[in-house]
Amino acid sequence: MLKAPGNLGLPGIDQRECGPTTHHALCARGRWTFFSTIDLRVSAPGFAATYTMEIAQNSEVRATYRESAGGRTRSGEILLVGTESVAYRTQETFPDDVSVLDTMISPPILTAQLAALLLDQGVIGPPADVTAIRTIRASSTTQYIRASAPSAALLFAPPWRMSGTARPGATRNDVAFAMKLDYRPVDAKGAVLTGRTETLAIEGSMSFAPRRDALPDSFDLSGFSLLRDDKKVDAQPTVGAFRKVIAR
Repeated sequence: MLKAPGNLGLPGIDQRECGPTTHHALCARGRWTFFSTIDLRVSAPGFAATYTMEIAQNSEVRATYRESAGGRTRSGEILLVGTESVAYRTQETFPDDVSVLDTMISPPILTAQLAALLLDQGVIGPPADVTAIRTIRASSTTQYIRASAPSAALLFAPPWRMSGTARPGATRNDVAFAMKLDYRPVDAKGAVLTGRTETLAIEGSMSFAPRRDALPDSFDLSGFSLLRDDKKVDAQPTVGAFRKVIAR
């Protein structure tokens, strides 16, 4: 993971940056990014994670994560309410100079973008085209894959290859999938680690049902910490009560 997305300093076209040409990195856009909910399970040697995310029509988000690596596990749940207010719960402790929102919500965003991009490349069509189980494949010997969040980015260097399946999910609005991505890793500055190849497995489902207008006012916030513009807010019983506080 790169600590800060954005220009990494190469002159001219930076093949690690999103762009419109085949000289730029591939980035998730369009049809497969318009999901309302996503449920992901990710595994790699020494690493396992689950992520969920729901996006409302007004851009409010609820996300959960659980990551295990090196004998340690981190997990949590976070809600973006309105534009600058956050409700979260976790057993992690964050330093004062760290953004809780960025730290907690970045992993689900990054992984969802990666899944959306790989499905777009593999299906070569919109989600509605997945009407039966089908084999999907995609690869590139020249283009990076890039996923970005507010304060982090992921890069997967070429040559990379994805193989897997996509099929209709539990409802007519769902697509289920299982994919394996082989790629070359990069260091913290985006430089390719030559001579190394890594594998990531991603499975789960996306729903393309219409997004609800907003997160429900009735959502229970018992045990959640609340922030508005990174400042603590007194505990509230529900999202609706939190809305009233931040509207003042």
